[in-house]
Formats: sequence, structure tokens, C-alpha cells
Amino acid sequence: MLDKIVNIDIGGYTRPIAGEKRNGDVIYILKDSRYTFFAVIDGIGHGDVANAISEEIKSFLINNHNADIQYVIQKTHEYMLGTEGAVIGIGCLIGDSFSFGSLGNINCKIVNTKNIDMLSTDGLLGVRGRTSKVTSKKLEDNDIIFMYSDGINGNFNSSEFNNYHLFSSEILAKKIVKQSGSLFDDASMITVKVQIS
Repeated sequence: MLDKIVNIDIGGYTRPIAGEKRNGDVIYILKDSRYTFFAVIDGIGHGDVANAISEEIKSFLINNHNADIQYVIQKTHEYMLGTEGAVIGIGCLIGDSFSFGSLGNINCKIVNTKNIDMLSTDGLLGVRGRTSKVTSKKLEDNDIIFMYSDGINGNFNSSEFNNYHLFSSEILAKKIVKQSGSLFDDASMITVKVQIS
């Protein structure tokens, strides 16, 4: 039997709270030969202080990414001990297998003919660490993964996605942030469109 061919289109969009130039949310996307690794980071607060925390975490991930999400979150928490804190969600794609873990209120859902909410773990990087629960799912053709910060109203569902396959992941993320993002919080989303043949 031939291996499945999994094609992904991944993109993201992030914007600061109204009135701030610096964004407390940061996104990170890495595609390499082993896996696709991506993260949404939300530093506590807004503006320069939150941005500095989130950018420091992104720099740490650039040098310490790994398919073991639980391990990466634990190491990031240890690295950030003593800071103001942040929340993080990490996704990892290997073939048609997707895993998600978080520390704090970064959410993730998979939309196709139905909605599947992935499990988030309460906590705060550098402040209140807990063992992140990682959930995994075998992906299906035309699945769309959405990972997003708490600045996004997550009530969007599969009935809204009839024509969303027409857009690139980056444009789709931007549309949802503009449609469902709060003006009173930083808002970020990473979108992954999956095609399996």
C-alpha cells in the first residue's frame, strides 16, 4: 500500500490590542523535513513588556523545538521562571498525525464536517507550571486546524467554512482575526489546511 501524501498550507496572522503598536502575542511556524512545528505565544499584559516576553519565548523555541510537545513546554517553563509569565500553545504535524499541547488559554480546534476541540491545560509559563496534556488526532482530507489566542472568540464552527477552502491559510487566519478578534485584546491565529491523497 502506498503511503498517504499529506500536503499542508500553513499561515498565521497576529495583531495588537487597539491603541498599542507592540503586540503581546507572537506566532512561530517551522517547517522542516521531520515535522511542522508551530506555536502561539501570549505574554501577560499588552505592549512592550508582553512583547518582550513573547519574543524571548519565540527565540527559545527556535533553538529548542522538538516533536515532544510536553517536553518543550516544560523546558520553556523552566527557562522563563521568574518572568511575568505567558501562555503557549504548540502544534506538531508528522505525516497525517497532529498533536497539540498548551500551558494556558491557547485554544485549538479542527474543523471539517464537524468541530473537534483539542484539550488545553491551565497554567502560566514561568509562574504556574503544570504537566501539559497533549492530545493527538489522525488528520483527514480537508481538515482545517485553527490554533488561536484568547483574543479570538472561538465560537466559529464548521457551518461557516463552506467556502473557506478557497483562501490560503494566511488569508483565512486574517479573515477570522478580523471577524472574531476582540479590539480589547491582542489576537492571533495559526491556520493549517490539510489535503491527503
